[in-house]
Amino acid sequence: MFKQLKALFGKGQDRGFTLIELLIVVLIVGILAAVAVPLYLGYIKDAKMTEGKSVAGALWTSAQANSLASCGGAGVNVSTSYARAGLDTSGKTADGRWQAGTTSSLIVDCTTGAYTPAGDKFTITGLASDLAPLVVKLNFNSALTPPARLQCASDGVTFVNC
Repeated sequence: MFKQLKALFGKGQDRGFTLIELLIVVLIVGILAAVAVPLYLGYIKDAKMTEGKSVAGALWTSAQANSLASCGGAGVNVSTSYARAGLDTSGKTADGRWQAGTTSSLIVDCTTGAYTPAGDKFTITGLASDLAPLVVKLNFNSALTPPARLQCASDGVTFVNC
């Protein structure tokens, strides 16, 4: 039996890998890591921004519902929609990772369904250390299509449509 194994695997001289083979494997793994790490970090940033956009979407839906409930009234401040959107009274999410701020009022015309006034309705700011520079804001302008636009800033300053 040992003779058959020895004949199959050689005479015991071909054990292990050569230095060149190991260097080639390390080089291939390094190239893969150099390509994969930036892509992975981009996916992480996109996922965090999506988390902020979902909080903004919940707040916008809640603000619209509250404004429709007081149709034609003096206007409802977006901050009154915090509880309905799952935020606490200070505008923070339950886990404390995001906070709503810089809110304005929203008025709904009962006959046309138009929202007024135009401008930034609220901002959602990342509070956790891994979210620190991320900001999402909702801008409403009835002259644009679509009128409500989410704008994101990964650096906290430069907003782009997201």
